[in-house]
Amino acid sequence: MCLMRLLPPDNNKPLKIVILGEGGVGKTTISKTFINNSFFSSAKQTIAVEFHSKILSGNKNTFCKLQIWDLGGQEQFKRMGVFKEFCRGSDAALLCFDLTDLSSLFSIPEWISFIEPHVPKFLIGTKSDIASSEEREFDLTPFQRRFQCITSFKCSVKDITSVIRIFEAVIEFVQNIRTRKVKFSSDLSLEASKHLLIS
Repeated sequence: MCLMRLLPPDNNKPLKIVILGEGGVGKTTISKTFINNSFFSSAKQTIAVEFHSKILSGNKNTFCKLQIWDLGGQEQFKRMGVFKEFCRGSDAALLCFDLTDLSSLFSIPEWISFIEPHVPKFLIGTKSDIASSEEREFDLTPFQRRFQCITSFKCSVKDITSVIRIFEAVIEFVQNIRTRKVKFSSDLSLEASKHLLIS
């Protein structure tokens, strides 16, 4: 799959992706690895929110500006009361947790509360490179359904392909929503969501 073929048709509207999850799960390293197309390992603690952007070029002089809003995961930032505003107008949300620390998975519902109901969600298990074989094989399907996510991924920033695959899926899904002029709803069934993702 090529990102260039998945560009949303509305070049004037940036594609906004919010990345949420507990502090230290790897949100910033995922963002910067994708933006720089290379392994990024020296992320500092995100203060409230950090912005990343990337312009993707397509065929026939088309382009798309991708905006990534990386929200800080520490408790004091949650209590600031600004996360809902940061998430407003998002095209998609990445819900990240650490495969080596499942407590970060169980906190996902709190992060979902910041997202508008119509925003499609993707569940992301990070740090697969340091996870045990049991942790890597952990079944995300029940949590994907519980959190009403479109799909789920396990990734490592040391494997750039696994990071790119996430953004490919997000861009493809948003493109399908836009081109079909269908409003995504959190009530959309899982099977219907999968159809939009793969068709």
